[in-house]
Amino acid sequence: MLTLLSCGQGQNSSFDADYQAILNYATTQGYTLPSSAQQTKQNTLLSSLKTEGVWNKLDSFANFRTDGDSNFALIDWKNLTQYTAVNSPTFTTNVGFLTNGTSSYINTNKNLGTNFVLNSASEFKWVNNNIDSGGGTVISGARGTSGANLYEVTPISFALNSNISLLVSSNNLAGFRHINRANSTQVQRFVNGVVVTGVQASTVVVNRIPFIGALNSGSATGFESNSFSIYGFGGDLSAEATNFYNAINTYITSL
Repeated sequence: MLTLLSCGQGQNSSFDADYQAILNYATTQGYTLPSSAQQTKQNTLLSSLKTEGVWNKLDSFANFRTDGDSNFALIDWKNLTQYTAVNSPTFTTNVGFLTNGTSSYINTNKNLGTNFVLNSASEFKWVNNNIDSGGGTVISGARGTSGANLYEVTPISFALNSNISLLVSSNNLAGFRHINRANSTQVQRFVNGVVVTGVQASTVVVNRIPFIGALNSGSATGFESNSFSIYGFGGDLSAEATNFYNAINTYITSL
């Protein structure tokens, strides 16, 4: 087995153990692995997240921008489980998944919790197009039965563990969008490293699994047509936000 893996199935003794575990999981599932060159870049990304103190604060992380197959793209790196592409969002190698704005989305299949808690939480994604300015679409998120929300909707509005949406300065730019809660009153939105901070009281952690390209309110609604390359959530990453963005941006722009 070691000989086979060393001949192109993703075995590299210099890789971080957690990245090697991703490759081993994918091989066991019969997925097509990324190219050797890209495996090295992905290993560097994961190692950078560890170095910057991000990795241990994450509950879920998926990297759709890969030259592996669509199944490999849907691996949750933190949990060695799978996101689900619902109603056939289009997968493009080295780009990610394109949702259609009417029916397709990605189900993370991962409940919020562990690091993502009431007053310490983050949710992030890399979008490849400017986001929709329409009020009815949601880039990603969920709405619980209690009314608490986790979502980013339109260039000026988001909610994070609150039943109140925060209005901030308009920014619909493509790239790395990261919303963050540092405490019971303060929330932040980072877009490509640029932050705005606002006051939004926390209420309760939303009790539904987040969707990407739609809102999970018991069923998928508010569909967004966009292309997604990265997604995840975890604890408060305000202190790590700049280095987190730099690590993701370095990987994205290297392909």
